[in-house]
Parts: sequence; C-alpha cells; structure tokens
Amino acid sequence: MKATVTALAWAIVSTSGHGHDLTALPLGDGKISQSPKVGWIWACHINPQAGGAQRVGPWINTANGTYDLTAKAVVPGQVSWPSQFKLSVEQNQRVFSGNDLPNHTTGSFPVPSNSEAYRYDRNPNRIQAQTMQVALPLWPTLAAQASCAPGAIGFLLSGAVLFNALDAPGRDAVAHETQDACQGHPQESGVYHYHSLSSCVADPREPNGHSALVGYLVDGFGIYGPYGEKGQALRSKDLDECHGHTHTIPWEGKQVAMYHYHATPDFPYTAGCLRGSYKQADVSTISGPRPQRTMNAPGGRPPEGGAAAPPGGPAGAPPDLNKVAATLGISAQKLREALGPPPPDLRAAAAKLGISVETLQSALQAAR
Repeated sequence: MKATVTALAWAIVSTSGHGHDLTALPLGDGKISQSPKVGWIWACHINPQAGGAQRVGPWINTANGTYDLTAKAVVPGQVSWPSQFKLSVEQNQRVFSGNDLPNHTTGSFPVPSNSEAYRYDRNPNRIQAQTMQVALPLWPTLAAQASCAPGAIGFLLSGAVLFNALDAPGRDAVAHETQDACQGHPQESGVYHYHSLSSCVADPREPNGHSALVGYLVDGFGIYGPYGEKGQALRSKDLDECHGHTHTIPWEGKQVAMYHYHATPDFPYTAGCLRGSYKQADVSTISGPRPQRTMNAPGGRPPEGGAAAPPGGPAGAPPDLNKVAATLGISAQKLREALGPPPPDLRAAAAKLGISVETLQSALQAAR
C-alpha cells in the first residue's frame, strides 16, 4: 500500500462530515501571533534557525497557501511498543504517569531511506521510552488571562504526548513534517508525539453527538474530538482564541458547564494558547530530556516547539523575530519570508531585505 493511500484513509476518517476540502487545507505558516487570536497560535517559543523537514513537499502549494493532505507522504512501518500509561485521581489532582510509548503501532524511525517520506523529511530520531509523571488539577479553572502555548501542550489517551501545531522553526508541522499513519513521530529526545488529533486515538461520540474526551492539556482542561454540541462539526472559527469554548460536558461523573478544548482538521488543530494556568515543570517533563548534541550536529533536529524554553530565555536562545523585525524597521512576516525554510541563508535573506549580512546578523544577535 502506498503511503499516500494511508494518508487519504486518515483524512477521510478523521474529517468526515466537516466539509473541508482536504486537497486544499489552509497552510498555517505565518499564523503566529503575539497574543490570543482565533485561527492562529500564540507560541511561547520558536527557532527559525532550527531543523525540520529538509524539503517542501509537493503536496504544499506555497503560491496559494494550501496543502493537499490526501497526497502527503507517510512514514511507513507498523512497530509495536510496550506501552505504559496510567491515569489516577489523588486528592484534587489527576496524576498521569507513563513511558510515552503509544498503545498503537508506529512507523519506523529513523525514517527509512528508501521511503517517499525520506525525500522530504529525513527525521533521524528514534522513538525512546520516557519516564513521565505529572499531576494536573482535577478541577481546572480559567486563568485571569490566557497564556502562550508551549511546545509540548499535553497528552492523548494513547499515552503519547501532544505538541502544538508548529515544528521547531515555526512552520505548520502537520503540513510540512512527515509523520506515520497515526500522525506521530519522535523528536531528538526520542519523545513520540502528535501535532494534531491522531486517527489511532478513538473518538467516540456522546449520545448528544458531542465528541468524547481524547486527552488533557497541561492546564488540566480536557481536549475533545472535532464535534461539539448536537454533533456540530467544528472548525477553528467556531472556537475561541485558544481553540476551545464552554458548555455542559460530562466531567468526573457529573454534568458541568466547563471550558474545554477541541481538535479540528484545520490550523492550529488543537490549542492556539492556554486558558488555564500550568506549571513549566510539567511542560519540561513531557518535552523529554534536553539532548546532549546541539541543533547543528549532523542530521540533528532540536526538540520541537522549542522544548520548554520560554521567550527571553537564557543566553544562546534563538532570536525573537518580532524584535529583529522592529530593529530592522520591517514586518515580522516580511522577515520570516526572507529567512525562508530552515536553515536560513542569511546572505540571501539580507539581499531580499536590501541590507547587509552584517546588519542582519547584528539584529539577530541583539534579539537573543
């Protein structure tokens, strides 16, 4: 079976009834905001100079900003894992513990060199068992203000971690990166993760048509599948800036009017920001240990989503492109377009911007 057939099967199953044109889904590139915004993502951290997919796949139409999900290459393989996953309630906390190995099969990683996926994304990482335990609030509450979405944002009931919609350099990960038939892959620490709802995670619907719970985010709120009240097929535009809303749902054996997130087929797929408070230590835990080798090591890819480092982090952190753009007197979007896909060609970018390489390098360094 060709990988593209697997992608098509996933697309049909996971988006049936949504009315999305799967051959022309809106590309999320550039939809990175500095505050909550419907249909965008307020990311805590990206690294435009990071690794990721080496080539833009032919399923991506950069001219009109769409991609064809049905034609996307898929990492082959059916590898089984000794999954360990447990959810328990201790006092007023929901304790998640596991090894991040999913309860479904995965593709073969590193990406096989004879596969179609390898032509575009030579992910050299291996899936590795992790030691993860986090305690989330059993009854989460809304924070006074929403906060940016970290790289690792939660976990699904398969036992594997959920990352936000972006790859390490800040592109639409679902569109650019090749994943397996369950829409997962490992980053450099070996953490197997998704960037969207996996077709290998059951999404049963409640009697009223509402999607069932499929996972939890680090603020404790649940994330549900793509169907809302009375079975309404949801899109990002139907939800708030963080990709959720409030209405009555079953929670801890009760019917409660409560905020919750939804996964949708369109960008940002899951959370665009977080509505509840969360602990940075929990993000660090599910991000996995920081790798010893550097981002620029041969074949290396950094932890996606910037691991746990927040904006304005320690020395050596990637530059804030908004600050760089402000220094240069241009828009952040123009700067991103000039830098292009990673790794950036600074000489070419400087030429596009009509400035010297030294000026660009100085602005980048000053914004670290």
